[in-house]
Amino acid sequence: MKEAENKLAAYRALVEQGLTRLGWSEARPSGLYRPMEYFLALGGKRLRPVLCLMACDTTGQDPGTALPQAIALELFHNFTLLHDDIMDQSPLRRGQATVHLRYDVNAAILSGDALMIEAYRHMVACKDTLLPAVLSEFNRVALQVCQGQQLDMEFQDRLVVSLDEYREMIGLKTAVLLGSSLKIGALVGGAKEDDAQKMFRFGYLTGLAFQVQDDWLDVFGDPARFGKQVAGDIKACKHSFLRVMAHREAGPAEQEELEQGFARIQALRANPQEADAEHALDAAVQGLIATYQKLGIEAKAIAFKDSLMEEARLVLGTSPLGQGPKAAVLMDYANYLANRKE
Repeated sequence: MKEAENKLAAYRALVEQGLTRLGWSEARPSGLYRPMEYFLALGGKRLRPVLCLMACDTTGQDPGTALPQAIALELFHNFTLLHDDIMDQSPLRRGQATVHLRYDVNAAILSGDALMIEAYRHMVACKDTLLPAVLSEFNRVALQVCQGQQLDMEFQDRLVVSLDEYREMIGLKTAVLLGSSLKIGALVGGAKEDDAQKMFRFGYLTGLAFQVQDDWLDVFGDPARFGKQVAGDIKACKHSFLRVMAHREAGPAEQEELEQGFARIQALRANPQEADAEHALDAAVQGLIATYQKLGIEAKAIAFKDSLMEEARLVLGTSPLGQGPKAAVLMDYANYLANRKE
């Protein structure tokens, strides 16, 4: 276990060194680069670049070979978060003010665009022979993440979303990027296409489990550790796993509770000046959480997540890259991501 922790620490240190070398504290105009530097300094687990380095390592190559691509993946991920915060009107990111509140919306949009451009600049820093496959994969996933975000926003206007629709949405918005982090790292390390694709599938399933856990944390996690507002998904009327499963499992009485609760939140969002609106919002949120608990949604989320991780474990075991101590570290890290508390 200590060896695995040391390996993860080494991967993270390599990523942080790469991010530090970006040198944005001295870049001009500061109004563009300061928000970018601030956002990256908020931290996070750097899980996508770490996964990229880990996959490269499983091929037998020096993981540093894939550092430019790892940095690109982290920059792209932060680009999506920065713009997501604007669309979701989120006040907090990792316990700190979001960029559009600390600076302004225009600065957040432009700095997000610059993050995307920087991501491409680093992604193409690989061998010429690998560039077509690496760039094709990144282009595919970058567009799919946007598709997933659009579905997420469209779903907010609907009362009910099916489990299959939810799984498609989080697959595009979250899981494909985790899968591609592994696939790109494997490709840069010289893996065969079939083995790199299995790495993608392993990461994709882990990403689905990661998002289900994220949805669980939104309601049942410790906000001091999670770093986001409590029940942010409920307040935004998002179709999280909890809401989707609640509608699926609810009888007539619970369906009415769900419909009335989310309708009340929608009305409060449309009229935030309503008298005692904050208290009314809290009451509506707590009512919906009580319905979730009555339906046993917390246990169902955990069971669904565990089934995804079992499938991921089986996929990893079918590839030569899934054998040996380095693959064991990868599996341990995936399990951590699917069961994290922050």
